[in-house]
Amino acid sequence: GGHGNDVSENVGGLLSTQPAPEFWCSVGYFELDIQVGETFKVSSGCRTVTIDGYVDPSGGNRFCLGALSNVHRTEQSERARLHIGKGVVLDLRGEGDVWLRCQSEHSVFVQSYYLDREAGRAPGDAVHKIYPSAYIKVFDLRQCHKQIRGQAATAQAAAAAQAAAVAGHLTHGTPITKNLSAAAGIGVDDLRRLCILRLSFVKGWGPDYPRQSIKETPCWIEVHLHRALQLLDEVLHTMPIDGPRSIE
Repeated sequence: GGHGNDVSENVGGLLSTQPAPEFWCSVGYFELDIQVGETFKVSSGCRTVTIDGYVDPSGGNRFCLGALSNVHRTEQSERARLHIGKGVVLDLRGEGDVWLRCQSEHSVFVQSYYLDREAGRAPGDAVHKIYPSAYIKVFDLRQCHKQIRGQAATAQAAAAAQAAAVAGHLTHGTPITKNLSAAAGIGVDDLRRLCILRLSFVKGWGPDYPRQSIKETPCWIEVHLHRALQLLDEVLHTMPIDGPRSIE
């Protein structure tokens, strides 16, 4: 058969023929650099999840942060937690796109490669402030898939070129450039990062704020998107990037 059946070429179709994962996302809650409580998993049958500051989880699709205790809790986390309020809602759309609604009375701050691209920023370069009652797309599965494939291919090619240079196969003796080393150094963790959203309640971080890293913010969540991680696994089967590679 020709390429007509190739899922990646079919703009309207699914990016993967695998069945949907059992959980479409899992949410970890952190205070500074400590995870607090268990990771909260959201089943694929439930396409909306609320993450709020309350204590009464009335329903399977609410992650109530107010109920979680932390013996190491700082005063700043204690204070910030009081302002999470109605928190945020995450909606799964289509095969794996994600939209965010800020229901809190305070802005939330999001790390999102999709919003980086929309804002014309370098990937991973920006922190996006989402205002109360805003409803905004924060993750695009197709873009993520494209980024994963592009970075994996770049890493694979760079590693092959580096190995060839080391083995003296390049007659013109191309020097191993910094770019080549950096590209060859792209690992699975870098690609996994493309499948993860991070969001801080109440407090910002990054270039415009005293806090340089989200791990310095008093209360934040990390959302792993399982369809995207499924696609990452598929890409890594066709283009393994960590560990020794054979040079064709």
